[in-house]
Amino acid sequence: MLQNEQSGLEGETMPLVHVHGIANRGAEDERRTALRDSWFRLALMPAAGCRSPETPILNPHWGALLPPPAWNWASLHVAGVESLGGDEAEIDDSVAEMVDGVVAAAPDVAEGRVLVTAARASLLWAVELLAASVEARSAEERDATVAFCARAVAYWARKTGDGRRGDGVEFFAWLGEVEADVDFLDRLGEELDAWQHELDESGGQKEVPDEWERFGGVSVPRPARAAVRRINAVFAKTVASGVMAVSRRFTPKGALLFADVAGYLAGRGSVERPGPVVQLVGKALDDTARAVRAYGDPLIVVAHSMGGNIVHDVLSFYRPDVRVDLLVTVGTQVGLFEELKLFAASDPAVPSPQVAKVSRLPNVTRWINVVDVRDPLAFVVGPVFAGAEDLVFDSGALLPHGAYLTSPDFHRRLARRVAEGVRS
Repeated sequence: MLQNEQSGLEGETMPLVHVHGIANRGAEDERRTALRDSWFRLALMPAAGCRSPETPILNPHWGALLPPPAWNWASLHVAGVESLGGDEAEIDDSVAEMVDGVVAAAPDVAEGRVLVTAARASLLWAVELLAASVEARSAEERDATVAFCARAVAYWARKTGDGRRGDGVEFFAWLGEVEADVDFLDRLGEELDAWQHELDESGGQKEVPDEWERFGGVSVPRPARAAVRRINAVFAKTVASGVMAVSRRFTPKGALLFADVAGYLAGRGSVERPGPVVQLVGKALDDTARAVRAYGDPLIVVAHSMGGNIVHDVLSFYRPDVRVDLLVTVGTQVGLFEELKLFAASDPAVPSPQVAKVSRLPNVTRWINVVDVRDPLAFVVGPVFAGAEDLVFDSGALLPHGAYLTSPDFHRRLARRVAEGVRS
């Protein structure tokens, strides 16, 4: 059996396993992983009933187990290949003109006002952009930044009724009084502080759960200020590369979409001889299940993209003995994979006149599947699997497939739904 380097945590409860998606062949960025784990500890884990949210979270890194490309992505290179039909194609000059136009049309953004410009359209959008750009140096900075962004989204949600009553400068008049992003952060901190005093004095029900209070006050943390500088410094480059991407062929990272799916399916193995990815994920589930049962905490599994397909394969075929209390799949293709009968447990006889859907997994108490309305790689599961809850989330992100787990609003809404329990 493979040894999971992150699993040697005897005597500690590990209530959550996160299984990543495609294009993660190298070691996962530790700061990004830690930031994601902070969001889990802040919102999902307390909402699900975990009593020890400070303990480690397992992140089995399965991408590194798949074989590398035999010719080092030689199949991607078209430079120097003879043209079919004469002249070589030229990149349309209108693309470059469009990039120049976007940047030129927003001089405010080019002068340190990215967040202000975003906030005047949507305060939520600005906070989401900030949260996605944070890099923290320490656990204390990371937790403080997560708490700041979480409270900012809670403030937005409480004031606007989750955006139903309005947003942006037309709703938050104070946004019209700030000119630069650094001033925006300070003013946002003041507004959060005033809102907290308002809640305390009124005795009203707080939008922010009590568990979040352990992260301290609402002062603007250093990573948030650093993120503002970073956002403004790379904005023009990000816009240019994002627009130019529409005219490019696949990059190695994009090609991993096919490589990781094919590599996993080809090497997943049998029950008697499971492949390395199945072994790794199965061991992470085993280690976590053993720990949480001793402490009475629920076992939570969160899986993104291809990670959801792997987790479903493991729980439905390779390890049906593992009991999961809450499974959250995010931006996954589980519904599509079952329609194509790609899972090891897939039954070609379903659906039929007698059986409308695949039976619910008997070893999973609750399954929530989240789909961003703009994510082309996310599929619903409710029409295919019995007992699954589909939830739609609109991140508003340019690249929504990777935006779920960096979104404060996603974590807030997911925690609220988990705490509410199963809806009939």
